[in-house]
Amino acid sequence: MNIQNVRTIVLVGLLTVSPGLATASEATDDVLYRTSFEDEKVATFHELQDGAVRIQATGTAAISSKFARRGNQCLHLLGDENNSITFELPDKMRAIKGIVFHAERWTVKEPFTFRVEAQQAGVWREVAQLDNVISVGARFLSHIQLPISGDGEVEAIRFQVTAAPQSGVLIDDLSFHASAPQQPTSVPSVVMPTEPLELVSNQPLFISGTQETHTFRIPSIVTATNGDLIAMCDARRQGSADLVHQRTIDIVVRRSVDNGETWTPMKMVNPRTDGGCSDPSLVVDEVTGDIFCFYNYMNSDKSSKEYRFIVQKSSDHGKTWGTPVDFTDQVAGPELRHAFKFITSGRGIQTREGVLIHNYVRVGKGVTLFGSRDHGATWEAMGEVTPGDESKVVQLPDDSLMVNSRISPGKRFVHRSSDGGKTWESVADFNLPDPRCNACIIQYTAKRDGYAKDRLIFCNAASISGRKNLAVRISYDSGHIWSAGKVIDSGPSAYSAITILKDGSIGVLYEPGHNEIRFVRFTLAALTGEKLHKPYVSSPKTHQ
Repeated sequence: MNIQNVRTIVLVGLLTVSPGLATASEATDDVLYRTSFEDEKVATFHELQDGAVRIQATGTAAISSKFARRGNQCLHLLGDENNSITFELPDKMRAIKGIVFHAERWTVKEPFTFRVEAQQAGVWREVAQLDNVISVGARFLSHIQLPISGDGEVEAIRFQVTAAPQSGVLIDDLSFHASAPQQPTSVPSVVMPTEPLELVSNQPLFISGTQETHTFRIPSIVTATNGDLIAMCDARRQGSADLVHQRTIDIVVRRSVDNGETWTPMKMVNPRTDGGCSDPSLVVDEVTGDIFCFYNYMNSDKSSKEYRFIVQKSSDHGKTWGTPVDFTDQVAGPELRHAFKFITSGRGIQTREGVLIHNYVRVGKGVTLFGSRDHGATWEAMGEVTPGDESKVVQLPDDSLMVNSRISPGKRFVHRSSDGGKTWESVADFNLPDPRCNACIIQYTAKRDGYAKDRLIFCNAASISGRKNLAVRISYDSGHIWSAGKVIDSGPSAYSAITILKDGSIGVLYEPGHNEIRFVRFTLAALTGEKLHKPYVSSPKTHQ
C-alpha cells in the first residue's frame, strides 16, 4: 500500500500496555507505558487517543504492517521537514526517567536527522540527537535506551525527524520508565577531520572515458614481496552500473617498480569471457611471494543473478596472471547458490601463522570470512560476523582478529575475536564516521616486531552526509582510540585501498568521485610527526 495516498483519519485505542514485551535489558516493575503498535488498523494518522495518553503527529505518521521488530506492525514516521510525533503524558506518567525503543532508519538517502525531546515546565529540551546512532537495515538493529535528566515532571515526549521523501524512521517496542536505563545508549559527539595531509605524490592512474572504458571504479592495491606496487580496478566498459546490472566489466591492472613514481600501461587480468567481472581484491602471500586476485563473476545471461567467486594467481609479482579458478563451492554451500553475495573489494591479509584470510558479503545477512591454510591450493569458509557489509580484516599485534565493516551512515561496526574467529565481540564505532562506504585498514607497525609503537591506520570517506572528505587516522591501541585524522581529499571521495610501500611510506588508491581512480603517497611524519627508528619491513610470518 502506498502510504502517501491513504486518507488521513483518526484512530482510537492504538496503544496498550503489554508486559510480555519487556526485554532482558529493561526493568519490568517500573514501566509507565508500553506499546508495540499491534492492535490497530494500518493507516496514516494525525491524532490518536489511548486512554489518558494523547498522541499527535505533525506531518505524516502511519501504522505499518510491512515491517515490525516482532509481531506484525510498527510506527513509521515518514520523511518530511521536521516531521514529529508527540506523546502527551497524564499526571500519573510524568515521573518518567527513561525511554526505551527499537528503531530502524529507512534508507541511506540524505538528509536524515532524528532527535528525542522532553517537555518540562512548558519548555522543550533535547534528550538525545540520534542522527548517527539509528542504523539502516532490516531487523530494527538500533536498541535505544535514553535517560531523562532533571527534577521537573515530564509533560510530553516528542520524536522529530527530517528525512528524504518516502523514507524516515521505523519505531517499535516503545516504553517509558520510572527509572533511568542501566545501560544507556552512547550518543557520540563526532568531529570530522579537516586538517590537510601533506602528500609526497598525487596522480590519476585510471581516467574514466579513456581506454574504451566508460567508468573506472573499485580500487585495490598491494605491495609485492619485491616492493612492486600492484594497482587494480573495474574497467566498466559501457556504463557506471554495478555487475548485477551490466556484464561488460573487466579487471585491469597497472604496476610500479619505483614506489609509485611511474606506472606500466594498463592490462587486463581476466581473460575475455561471455560475462563480466568486478570488485578486485588482492592478498599477498609473504611466504611464497604469490599474489592472489579475487573478483566476482556473472555470466552474460541477464536473467541470472548468481555471483561466482574467481581467483587468479601471480607468481611473478603481478606481471602475469594464471588461469581463473572458480572456488565458490569451496566457501559457500549450495543454499547460497542464488543468494546475493559478493567478495569484498580491496585486500585481504596473511596472518603471522601464514593463513590467508579474506571475506565475502551476504547482503542483508552479514559477512563470511574465508581463507586458505595451504598457500592458496584450497579455500574454506572460516566463520561469520554480523551485522556487516563490505569489510576489512586485520590481525592485531596480540594475534587477535578485527573485522571493520561499513554498516550505516554515522558509524562503522567493529568485530573482534581472540580465539581465531570462533567467537566475536561486536560494537558500533562512532569514532569512525562513515557514509556507508567501503573503507580500508592496515596494521602498519607492531612493538613485537621491534618498532616503538603499535600503529593501525584507517582510511575512509569521513562524512555522514555523502561520500566525501577522504581522511586517514591512526590508532596506537588496536583501534580503541583514533586520532583526529588528516584529510587527503575534501571533495567527492568514495572507495579507497591502502598499502605500505617498501620505503615505509603509505599509499592510498581511491575514487575522487567516478571520474578517475587516483594514487597518493604520504609519510608517517606527515600524518603524525613521527619517524620510524628502523627501516620498514612487513610483519614476519612464523609459518614455514
